[in-house]
Amino acid sequence: MEALRGVRLSPARRGGGDVRGARINRIFAARRWSSPITASIRPATTSGSWTGKFSRVPTAITLRLYDAERNLLTYLVVDKSGSMEFSGAVTRTPPKLEYAARLAAALGYLVLREGDELGLSLVDTGVHQHLPAAASWAQMRRVLDSLGNARAEGKTDLGACLEQIFAQTKRRGVLAVMSDFLDVDARFWKAVDLFRSSRFDVMLFHIVHPEEIDLPAVAAARFMESEGGGRFNAEPDAVRAIYRRRFDAFLSEIKANCQARGCDWYLAKTSDDPYGFLRNCFIARENGR
Repeated sequence: MEALRGVRLSPARRGGGDVRGARINRIFAARRWSSPITASIRPATTSGSWTGKFSRVPTAITLRLYDAERNLLTYLVVDKSGSMEFSGAVTRTPPKLEYAARLAAALGYLVLREGDELGLSLVDTGVHQHLPAAASWAQMRRVLDSLGNARAEGKTDLGACLEQIFAQTKRRGVLAVMSDFLDVDARFWKAVDLFRSSRFDVMLFHIVHPEEIDLPAVAAARFMESEGGGRFNAEPDAVRAIYRRRFDAFLSEIKANCQARGCDWYLAKTSDDPYGFLRNCFIARENGR
């Protein structure tokens, strides 16, 4: 966590998706009520001097201090489907779900440290452990308990889950989704569009194991469907090139959809330090990359 010293989450400054109204320090507003002023002005002497006679109701001025700094709301969505259990066949790392949980916990700490509100939902085909947004260290304990008890299982329907979460949001903020996004479809992107059209700041943290990018160097392997019963045996060297092309195309499609919607997309490898990775994400975010 030392890597996150001095790091803070703030709304991205992009058109159409700004969280305007957050992080404005103070606004002074004045109201003035008065009756019309009546005046009678006439020459008082032949020397050309003037006197004036004014009558008016004393003006009442009320100066009100408005604190326009509304707490920034951050909604964390963590995918706990079966594919998030993968921790490598040869090179072991923390499972993808554990890595996502560490990212979510670190991000939640940054949010609450600023006095902002934090919410959490664990999802697969439905929404589980939904914690409404709150700004307290008790909320941090609830988030940590939920993340610590999460188990990777079942299939995924991120689109349906985001629709449910959107229906429960009270005002706009930041949506941060941690997933491997292996099952995204048109419904998922339509759900993202719901948040963006409501001027949410959307951040997608794409969690992958290094062996999902480059197949391990083994003579033979059994490939298993991550959220189903399909499996087949093959030599990794025989399928390595075509697999890499397809996986790169998959990543490019996710990234392109994010760019088209003005969302932030970050590729996280489970072999990376999650806190250093998160710090680099916010540095890139502040620099507008």
